[in-house]
Amino acid sequence: MALPSQSARPIRIRAGVGSKRRRRKRGGGFIVGLILVGAAGGATWWLWPDSEAPVDGMPIETSDGPSAVTPTVELDLAVAERPEPIIADAVSSSLADGASADVALTVPAPAETPAAETADSAAAAAATTTQPLPPNALETAATLIRANKPVDARTVLSAALRDDTLAPADAEHLRATLATINEGLVFSREIANGDPYVGLYTIKSGDTLSRIVDEQDLPINWRFLQRVNGISSPGRIGVGQRLKTITTPFHAIVHKQDHRLDLWLGEGDDAVYVRSFSVGLGEFDSTPQGLFRVRKGGKLVNPSWRNPRTGEYFEADNPANPIGEFWIGLQGIDAHNLQEQGFGVHGTIEPDSIGGNHSMGCVRLGDADIDLLYGVLASGKSTVLVK
Repeated sequence: MALPSQSARPIRIRAGVGSKRRRRKRGGGFIVGLILVGAAGGATWWLWPDSEAPVDGMPIETSDGPSAVTPTVELDLAVAERPEPIIADAVSSSLADGASADVALTVPAPAETPAAETADSAAAAAATTTQPLPPNALETAATLIRANKPVDARTVLSAALRDDTLAPADAEHLRATLATINEGLVFSREIANGDPYVGLYTIKSGDTLSRIVDEQDLPINWRFLQRVNGISSPGRIGVGQRLKTITTPFHAIVHKQDHRLDLWLGEGDDAVYVRSFSVGLGEFDSTPQGLFRVRKGGKLVNPSWRNPRTGEYFEADNPANPIGEFWIGLQGIDAHNLQEQGFGVHGTIEPDSIGGNHSMGCVRLGDADIDLLYGVLASGKSTVLVK
């Protein structure tokens, strides 16, 4: 089930390196002016049944460590193309080049609420009626975008999105608008004025993308650093080249009823919405709820897997491996989910199962989506709230 706030709508992001035989690659690019035009618009991982589950039921081969996937190439000091971050005035220049300078953010009219016939029915209606999208939020965001302040517009719209009483259509309108804004602010080399979640790093001798992530303690995987900066190969970096970095952890919220995962950037009330993904969940409502943290050492690339129900073993490069290309292990941190040791987020070889309840409990995503999530959810730092 597609969501307007997902990447296939206006957002198209280049797949990271390391793609193997089970993962599709996508082209990418961004036009920040789309902020104003697009704004209106069993065969899976398992949930351990109890603490006695066999250890070999988890994916058992990781290639995310320094000895396997981490790029060890030498610096290419003669690189012909070294894309630089686009700083500060990227938004204003992109708007000046097209008709998108005419803000197209729409302000929906408040939905009519049927009158209640009795006092009791009126009270019930008041308790359940959703609230219209605040016109001032959209108007304020439109004004900020005209003033080349997309960071402030994102803050305003994210605050409005936190209102749980919004009508579903209005909430989706906000998500779609924010996803378009983040096409430039998050998923490109653009560095806008006042963005508190990004930084700028200058490459020095001996650097690799993975070393930069480790030494700067960045809350992302090196693949996302490569993706954001439009680097075609991890070895195509050179001394003096400047890279856009993400300095604050991403977090996720899984909405079980809607089969949707929302990605947020930042902490607490200061966090901003980034974009959404459709997900598949556990059969018989087996996906556990509560707050989880990405397990330290629990992120695997191209894992092997043994089905805990049948004992069938799948090699890492087996196209029939149900786990897909990436595994993100989670550990419960609420009192009621501390025992959920085998729960995680992963890919799938059954894309048609996305949007339904067919897994053994875990959260599954399509190839391109799990690729992106693997790059942004940090071990020991990022959290996943399932509700």
